[in-house]
Amino acid sequence: MAKITRLSPSSISKPFSNYSHVVTAEGATKLVFCAGQVAADTDGKVLPPDDFEAQAKMVMKNLENALAAGGAKLSDVTKVTLYICNPHDVPKTRKILFDYFGAHPPASTLCILRGLANPNFLLEIEAIAAV
Repeated sequence: MAKITRLSPSSISKPFSNYSHVVTAEGATKLVFCAGQVAADTDGKVLPPDDFEAQAKMVMKNLENALAAGGAKLSDVTKVTLYICNPHDVPKTRKILFDYFGAHPPASTLCILRGLANPNFLLEIEAIAAV
């Protein structure tokens, strides 16, 4: 198991949300790279584009399943990239970091884009984990 250390040095601005500026993983035997996960079920059915919270729950369920397939869990995540289309969803997106990563905040990048691969997708999250 990797020894993961999360740091937010005082020489950098305080994190705007629940993330770490620096994450190190010592002794990792495996890195797990998860592709961006979206609000689509196992049959490819996409949730409607009117419920950010429902999409966030499905995205995180899919991310947890992807991590598990690679032998990792949320607390092993060292880096996430979150993609959204609406700047008004920034607070909701930051809440995802609190709700799902809690005491194990990964390094994080939040991007606001004009759109994702399907116009019904409201967010997409990719992750890297060290185990």
